[in-house]
Amino acid sequence: MKKYLLLTMGLALSACATSPDKIKAEYVPDTAYASLSCQQLGESELKQADTVSQLYNSQRRAHKTDTWTVLAVGVPLSGMLDEDKKEQFAREKGKLDAIHRVQAAKSCPGTNNS
Repeated sequence: MKKYLLLTMGLALSACATSPDKIKAEYVPDTAYASLSCQQLGESELKQADTVSQLYNSQRRAHKTDTWTVLAVGVPLSGMLDEDKKEQFAREKGKLDAIHRVQAAKSCPGTNNS
């Protein structure tokens, strides 16, 4: 009986929303941003960083909620409530990475290569 309970809890926890710190960025080609000027890249970076921050916080809440609901009732809720934003977060992180790569390649002010 204990083995069954531990197995069930383990499976439920594995179905939880992933911690945002463990989600890797999805690759986004630099070509999506290559035609932008440094000023446009800077504006895009600010907007994209805000989007990533919002998704990070949303994913963190989903992860915490799942952890607690699994412990309380044995079921992760984020998937059922469409709160798990793992794929969207990974894609948006990838866009921000692409912006940073293009900024560095163009030696835009404020980048590590300037």
